[in-house]
Amino acid sequence: MAQQPDTRQLYVQNVKSILQYNAVRNPGAPAIRLRDETGSLTRVSYRKLLNYVNRIGTALLRRGLSGENIAVIGRNSEGWCYAFLAVLCGVGVTVPLDREMSADSLQHLIRFASIKAIFADAATRKKLGGIQKKLPKKLQVFALEAQSDDGATTVYSLIEEGESLIDEGDDSYMHRSIDPDALALLLFTSGTTDSAKAVMLSNRNLCADVMLVARRVALTTEDATLCVLPLHHAYQMICMLLMFYVGGSVSFCPGLRYLSRDLTFYSPTLFVCVPLMLEKMHKKIFEQLSKQSGIKRVFTTGRLSSLLERFDWSDFRKFVYKLIHQAFGGKLRMIICGAAALNPDLARDFASFGLPVIIGYGLTECSPIVMCNDGISPQPDTVGKPLDDVDVILDEVDENGAGEICVKGPIVMLGYYKNKKATNAVLRDGWLRTGDLGYCDENGNYHITGRTKNVIVTKGGKNIYPEELEAYLNNDPVVLESLIFGEAKDGDETVVVQVVPDEDAIKEKIGKDELSNDDVQNAVSDVVGRVNRLLPAYKAIRKVLIRKDRFDRTDTQKVKRSGEAPDDAPPSDSKETTL
Repeated sequence: MAQQPDTRQLYVQNVKSILQYNAVRNPGAPAIRLRDETGSLTRVSYRKLLNYVNRIGTALLRRGLSGENIAVIGRNSEGWCYAFLAVLCGVGVTVPLDREMSADSLQHLIRFASIKAIFADAATRKKLGGIQKKLPKKLQVFALEAQSDDGATTVYSLIEEGESLIDEGDDSYMHRSIDPDALALLLFTSGTTDSAKAVMLSNRNLCADVMLVARRVALTTEDATLCVLPLHHAYQMICMLLMFYVGGSVSFCPGLRYLSRDLTFYSPTLFVCVPLMLEKMHKKIFEQLSKQSGIKRVFTTGRLSSLLERFDWSDFRKFVYKLIHQAFGGKLRMIICGAAALNPDLARDFASFGLPVIIGYGLTECSPIVMCNDGISPQPDTVGKPLDDVDVILDEVDENGAGEICVKGPIVMLGYYKNKKATNAVLRDGWLRTGDLGYCDENGNYHITGRTKNVIVTKGGKNIYPEELEAYLNNDPVVLESLIFGEAKDGDETVVVQVVPDEDAIKEKIGKDELSNDDVQNAVSDVVGRVNRLLPAYKAIRKVLIRKDRFDRTDTQKVKRSGEAPDDAPPSDSKETTL
């Protein structure tokens, strides 16, 4: 039977205490599960994980990196995890970076963040080689892989190096005190509306968020997760630390193309994702189900879900949705989805499959999770209630009850690195102004309506939230994605939308194998017209632009916004429709 740790009593102020606790409590339990060179499953116990961290940390201190900023950049891997933890747990400041950034951006951030060493995968080290003359001369570069073709010292070589030092009596890292309130982690935001900033977080920030989420979401020592989202992102990072906190295990997926393979191989019980990933999975599932017929199709399209839930036929429901559960590895019991808005109907569908979706809200500046539901009684159209010990208020509430979300508590960041002006703009008397808009319903659950910088204000003083309109549009199969913005006209704001249509859905809808521009324009205009009929007149979309290319996205798949009309114009062969 799974053991549930008493998370209300397990109080920690730094991440190293989490590793030490598990290494003593259950030293042989798997902290990390890996695929070895033969394709077999192998495990790294909590005792071994702590030993690895101690050895790497000892080697880094001996190399003169005490108190320094050290970057980690590469695909999700156990090496990434070891390096990240070793720096965080007693060496200096960990600076996770996005491996997809350009060489110019990389060298800029290395200098901006005063990075003295970097753990990098092979692709990143090759990138660094091309800009070597622009990098600090004393920058130390380590390889994340077990073997290095370019002569870089590997993370595993550091483990051996540290082991020798410890055997000789060097216990400096093991006995190193950790100030829970000191800067421990620098995370660069994705910059969906502004240029990215470096968020400063402490060990106390991270541990507070982990402990509070563990109170809300029921996890056990037998739970296992697969890290699919980039580990440099706060959302995936905190979920990895959360699993360590409860004594579960983590595995690493190096990229989305390996997702299906790794879900089957590792059979996680907890799947952490962003809405776009879940939408694609949902679409693939229903494409498979639509090919079925007769009674089998009735059983697999969710029509019996309410009946099954009424009689608590959970085992039968798993049988009904066997193929779906197998696609996730067969042991999945919950999905955590965040970082962007999720269609509530999609969450309800997964719940009907026996896979409840826990939806939450957060931002890097809050370590990052601020609120979420509990998975027991999920509210798919809300982001749940604030975590315990986290205060949330709404400022400048409008006539609809929506205001800017402000957060206070132990999860709030120290500030922005080397950016006092930006820090002072959002941090006031301990309250963080998130820039996100939302309202609280009668049950205490919050709903996110948009961002302050995206709001379109009409001449009559009415507020229009682009995200609300986009949700209506994106719910139609004809619309792949959309972006709403305001356009100044005659002293007022006209609501304009750029739409990326799903041409396959249009072909199926109108029964054509080939589409003309008029076919596409008419199909999209029909959708916009239906949405307009649901909206008050001042919110109506007045102009439609069709584009072929999908919008640029952040690493958590949110559409990048400039806060104004998109810079990239729609294709020249498409039409503009004024409604």
